[in-house]
Amino acid sequence: MINNIKEKIREFSRIIKRYPNIKEFYIERAKLYGEIKEYKKAFEDFKKTLDEYYTCEDIATVCEKVGLKKEAENFYTKAINENKNNPNAYINRIYFYMRTGETEKAISDCKTVLKISPKDENISTLKQILTKK
Repeated sequence: MINNIKEKIREFSRIIKRYPNIKEFYIERAKLYGEIKEYKKAFEDFKKTLDEYYTCEDIATVCEKVGLKKEAENFYTKAINENKNNPNAYINRIYFYMRTGETEKAISDCKTVLKISPKDENISTLKQILTKK
């Protein structure tokens, strides 16, 4: 399977060389790099699409996996700023904060999600768990 993915990457690289201004090709190649855990290469391809595409959460995930914690947080926050009423953007950042041990920030995001979606039982339960720590 990895060889098949690497062949697809080579094909996208050939296409990108011929059509360097088509951002979709970079996105597809970045996803393939992610599948074989070549996160730095995925990050570089995602960066090339930022001006025209909203891929902040994808880039945040890649940043986190390569140890760029501050950059990951910035991209999670940028995703939230794009649509402050989207609870999923906050939820992604909540789990990021949990993975990085930033409990107070996770609790704060839980509170925001509950303002947007007051009946979200999962986040309500998660907030209770986090506040007991």
